[in-house]
Amino acid sequence: MESLKTVLLELLDPIRHRAGGILEHTRHFAGGKAIGHKCNAMDAMQKTFMRRFGAHIANHLASHDKLWLFAHFVLAIIYVICYTLYMLKYFIYCRKSSEDEDRQMLSIDAQLSELNAIAVENGMAIVGTFTESMSAKEPGRDVFNDMLRRIERGDANAVLSWKLDRLARNFDDGGKIIGLLQRGVIQEIRTFEKTYLPNDNVLTIAVEFGMANQYVRDLSTNIRRGIREKIRRGIFSGRAPLGYYNEPRLRTIEPHPEHFNTVKGILERFATGQYSLTAVQKEMAKTKLIGWRNKKPPCLNSITYMLRNPFYYGVFCHKGELHQGTHVPMISKKTYDDIQKALVAVGKPRRNRKENRFHFLHFATCGSCGYSITAERHVKKSGLRFHYYRCTFKNRRQRCEDRSYVREDKFAEEVKRNAALVIIPDEWREKYLARIETWETEVSHEKQAKIDRLKGELASLKTKIGRLNDAFTNGALEIEEFKELKNPLVPKRAELEQQIVALEKSKANRLEPLRNWVLQANQAEKAVLGNNWLEMKSFLQSVGSNRLLRAQTLTVSFQKPFDCLAKNTLAIRNTSDVSEQCSRWWRRRELNPRPWQTNQPRLHA
Repeated sequence: MESLKTVLLELLDPIRHRAGGILEHTRHFAGGKAIGHKCNAMDAMQKTFMRRFGAHIANHLASHDKLWLFAHFVLAIIYVICYTLYMLKYFIYCRKSSEDEDRQMLSIDAQLSELNAIAVENGMAIVGTFTESMSAKEPGRDVFNDMLRRIERGDANAVLSWKLDRLARNFDDGGKIIGLLQRGVIQEIRTFEKTYLPNDNVLTIAVEFGMANQYVRDLSTNIRRGIREKIRRGIFSGRAPLGYYNEPRLRTIEPHPEHFNTVKGILERFATGQYSLTAVQKEMAKTKLIGWRNKKPPCLNSITYMLRNPFYYGVFCHKGELHQGTHVPMISKKTYDDIQKALVAVGKPRRNRKENRFHFLHFATCGSCGYSITAERHVKKSGLRFHYYRCTFKNRRQRCEDRSYVREDKFAEEVKRNAALVIIPDEWREKYLARIETWETEVSHEKQAKIDRLKGELASLKTKIGRLNDAFTNGALEIEEFKELKNPLVPKRAELEQQIVALEKSKANRLEPLRNWVLQANQAEKAVLGNNWLEMKSFLQSVGSNRLLRAQTLTVSFQKPFDCLAKNTLAIRNTSDVSEQCSRWWRRRELNPRPWQTNQPRLHA
């Protein structure tokens, strides 16, 4: 092909000025008119040649030899075809980082305008244009991969892009570009400032791709650091919710001058519990709180998310953690809590099964066979309903001997009787809590005294180490003697410092479990007096195990220390002496009992 081109050039030397004109017109046509995704450069050049020089050739045919002019005409067309075969076919690639249509809106259009101007100025043949709105930090861009597949297929052999970082910001895509360029599949990469050819130093291209990758990594790190700083300052990092707007100058979130009071009124009305989500949606449509794209009010899911957003009462959530914000709150915390209650109330209705629910289902087991106690309902002809509890009788290895049924009111009395064994009256609750506070004060004083003692030892130790340093500085001690005296003191100093820090940071109170036990037992008394069966059931499940029903009697094995409280309650019931009862409520077992005291029944509080 190269030799054929050389021969044709020699033959066309007499009409070089004509062919030169043809080529200039062809370049102008290819650069200005043939920029598009699908163009046929060959057909366009032939049409241009025939249109512009048809009249000129007719005049020559009239005055010169027809055969000579026909030969000139054929050779000129062959020359144009050979030049076209050796032309570079370019793909234009434009990319912006953000996928949001609102951001960098002019980036793609600006790149296309500049690249088209470069193509017209240099007479480039553009056979396709690719635009993409996606970050190049990670591989996997569909439009970019499609362009590379078409280049490998032979649709184009050059790329025109604004800068090299528009093509790739990661080493996977950058490596593909470098490989295609070195193999000659891509014969040229043209940017607005530089041209990259297969014979160029690959190190330069690799460095530019590496700089682009490092730039995006540093940018990500800096953005995260900036977000953390904004969070520490109490500024929400993100798009402002409805009723607020992002202030671009100060980078803060401020109340919207038009929508703030409108959204506030909607939230306050919904907090009353008299409005549904559909009513809120209609109110938003009425007050023009609609989307700027679809011109419609938010959907019900978006409204629910807005009503649950804590941003409106002054805090915001970042990565699952609530932070106090510095923005102007729209509503109070009480109004926000009322909104959450209203959301539950206006939610989808559920079937109310309270009338058909058994209070003590899945609570006890059969004392005869160990299987679960189930419940069943009997309805008389008169319409009266009775609930009974019985064994499931599903033990196939052992026949259950207890075939009796227990009515629910009888079962409830048994539950109440067992719960009443492990309660503390209000009178003794106050006495116990007062004594616990006294003990806590004593413990606090002991803790502070221990800290003071350790600080005194530490100060004395520091003074001793300081004297040793002064003596060594003044030359009173040799180096070996100095090390021998100082080395044992340094670990002891570190140990004392650690003990002081541990005592100052320790917040654990060994009396706190005792306080919780007193409060829990006292709360059980309120449930017993109020006949709150569900609370008594939950209480017995937490403090007792092996809840057995046998012969219509419920027995519970209480856990420590509730077992001692149950024994003490039974002992108090068996005596009518008030002083003896008070003695049993107040006495506590010795921490180190004598041998003759181990069998005495005393309450361990």
